[in-house]
Amino acid sequence: MRSQYPVFKLSQGQRPMHTLHACSRPQLPYTPGPISAATAQSMSSAAASPTPGYNLLPSAPTPAEEKSPKPWKPSGKLVVEDGSVKFMDSHMWTIIHENVAAMRAILDAEAMDEASPFASDAPTPDDNVDLLLNDFASIDLEDVVPSPVQIFRLWQVFLERVNPLSKLVHVPTLQPIVVEAAANHRNVANNIQALLFSIYLISTITMSETESRQMLDMSRNEAIKKFTIGVKSALTRVNFLKNYDMTTLQALVLYLISLQGRYNRHAAWVLSGVLIRIAHKMGLHRDGETLNLTAFEIETRRRVWWQILMLDSKFALVSGFNDTLLPWGWDTKIPSNVNDADLFPGSTEPLQPREGPTEMIFCILLYEIGKFISQNRLPDFEEVVLLGQGPEPGTAPGDSIRASLDKYNAMIDALEERLIAIEQRHLDISAGPTHLMSSRLRPMILDKIRHMLIPMRETPEWGTEVFNVQDNIFRISLFHQEHNLTYYELQDNQSFIWFHRLHFQFEVFAFLVGQLYQRRQTGSLADRMWNVIDKVYMYHEELWDMSQKQYSELAAFIVRAWAKRERALTSMCVPFDVPVCVPKLQDRVPQPSSGSSSNGPSPAQPGHMDMPHLNNGGAPHTDGQLDFLGNFFDNSALDWDMWGDMGVVANGNPGSSGPTTSQTGTASGVFSGFGNFGTQPPPPRW
Repeated sequence: MRSQYPVFKLSQGQRPMHTLHACSRPQLPYTPGPISAATAQSMSSAAASPTPGYNLLPSAPTPAEEKSPKPWKPSGKLVVEDGSVKFMDSHMWTIIHENVAAMRAILDAEAMDEASPFASDAPTPDDNVDLLLNDFASIDLEDVVPSPVQIFRLWQVFLERVNPLSKLVHVPTLQPIVVEAAANHRNVANNIQALLFSIYLISTITMSETESRQMLDMSRNEAIKKFTIGVKSALTRVNFLKNYDMTTLQALVLYLISLQGRYNRHAAWVLSGVLIRIAHKMGLHRDGETLNLTAFEIETRRRVWWQILMLDSKFALVSGFNDTLLPWGWDTKIPSNVNDADLFPGSTEPLQPREGPTEMIFCILLYEIGKFISQNRLPDFEEVVLLGQGPEPGTAPGDSIRASLDKYNAMIDALEERLIAIEQRHLDISAGPTHLMSSRLRPMILDKIRHMLIPMRETPEWGTEVFNVQDNIFRISLFHQEHNLTYYELQDNQSFIWFHRLHFQFEVFAFLVGQLYQRRQTGSLADRMWNVIDKVYMYHEELWDMSQKQYSELAAFIVRAWAKRERALTSMCVPFDVPVCVPKLQDRVPQPSSGSSSNGPSPAQPGHMDMPHLNNGGAPHTDGQLDFLGNFFDNSALDWDMWGDMGVVANGNPGSSGPTTSQTGTASGVFSGFGNFGTQPPPPRW
């Protein structure tokens, strides 16, 4: 018999908003309204093809379900998404996809009953046609080139924010070209123009709305559209699918980095495959030492190859694959621990790696993690960690799972030893912001993995809130969201917070919201998730754009989930604080008529919240942010193919964007105060 959640206490230090004493209110019985035929049909069809062993938005599991979970078949699954068929072999992502599909079906059913209150879901142009058929070369690049002053500002932003975490370009070689381009952009070759426009684009993505208007005299949305046109036009002129060179490849890699978190995850993974094929054709999968190249060429190729490898691994994961599917047979070494100043084009002298801190510390640590994963491929990791913990301890299956968990813990210990050894040799937190950021990389990644490896029955929530594998998936996903937000808050130097935001997984967040709506109204996990929701809306200003269907539908589920939680807490006579974002969302969510929604708004009064600023040109658009709850949107005639939606705006900056408190509350776009732009970046202290 499943025990009741204990009456919980409000967390210490929590901001009081509007405390309601539930017992002082009349408690009205809740009776759901009748379900229309269209609603019933849509909900039935949504649940008709669940993942094996997993029900969509299920009710509380029966004891039989808890004891006998059906095994996941590792052969994978085909899912239909927005009219196209996609393959996934990650059970976790299949679960998330199908739960999100069920959430979508509920709201789509209401739209069938009456005129939809949500944003338009009109079809958009074929995103894949333009890649091969459109002629971007006809665009005059001079129309999208920034002014000389803006070029220097964008270059400075790149040096402070992007270059330390990517190390794709050789700054001493490129800087004179930037000066030449500022004088006359036509003087530089097309492949270099492609690289420069990719630098302008990624630099803009790291800015807040306020910074963009101050430095570029335009909104972020406008700047991203403008520079994306430049990237595409320059790449078309180069004919990048036929003509291969390192500069063009660097431009493509920077462009792919810019697409993270703001573009369809499946298309981005396909695009990363294009980069891998080009890199293979250029021989980057073979270490330059075996090809008798110069030290400069060797290091440049290593840096680009490993960045492509890490990007492909991430895109494979979020596209629903357990493994990167990167072809075997490559032997490219991790880049050496050297500064750009140690590299000279054309030098025939062998390169001597430095002992001590250098500019490469972040990339070396990150690539060491990638190297470890590539050397220790674990195709059964997800099956064991997430799905295999059903068997009872002491049984043969249970002992097998425990042995696998112990093996993985030992592997993580070995990885940590390797990373600590690198840190002891090359990391010095007094050497600048890059080293401070690097000091957090190991715990940022390994803490998540260790949390996943805790046996389900040894978690504090076991027997009270965690009863089965699905509950454990919720617990793990929640911890990952909390962990990510912690690193948002730890950014002493706001220059690098954009890197953390690129790893925000919208569908995982939507999955957690769906679980709150369906089955988790109270308890410590629910308390923590509502705190996460508040913080996510504070840091991710794009979620406030109710003109985007996926965001308005997410907001609708949050409002409904809060209404159910409010009723549950009221019935328990538990005082509670209203999350800061809820009243704001209630004001913004398009409300269907009373017959189509069973949950009314919370009677609580809104408290103060740091509200993100939505610029005059409209809030950021997203190209179906991870395909959540809707088709792509036709943002403009410039909404181009799989190379990115120029209507898509990457996520903003906390703390510095938007209006003042007197206007709409303190702005909280996510990337604030990113350094000084009137001066050169501080020299490295080593």
